Amino acid sequence: MAEADTWFRHMDLTEAVTFTLAMAQASLDTHMRQEVAFLGLFDRVKRHINERHDLRGSDLANLIVTIFQNGGTLSNNRRKRYADRVQAHVLDAIEEAVSRAMQDKPLGEENDEHEEH
Repeated sequence: MAEADTWFRHMDLTEAVTFTLAMAQASLDTHMRQEVAFLGLFDRVKRHINERHDLRGSDLANLIVTIFQNGGTLSNNRRKRYADRVQAHVLDAIEEAVSRAMQDKPLGEENDEHEEH
């Protein structure tokens, strides 16, 4: 028992704590970069769609997040869920915009004529 007491009483954990802190900082840095990148994508897509289509902001926000989380596609179940509030071609436009934004591609011509819906 005395050997264990001596071992823990004089143990130097400086390197372990330094490593743990470095990993926590790296993880936080990576997470923050990803979050900032997503917020930029979100704002870009939202602005693009709002300039071209008229739909409720909460629907647009939910659709952007859902499509992003699903790798740039909207599932058939989600399409059915929004079918009564969002026209199919608008769902397609949101899906296309998110997918293109995820690939760092232009979302469309800046001088496109805006559609009224």
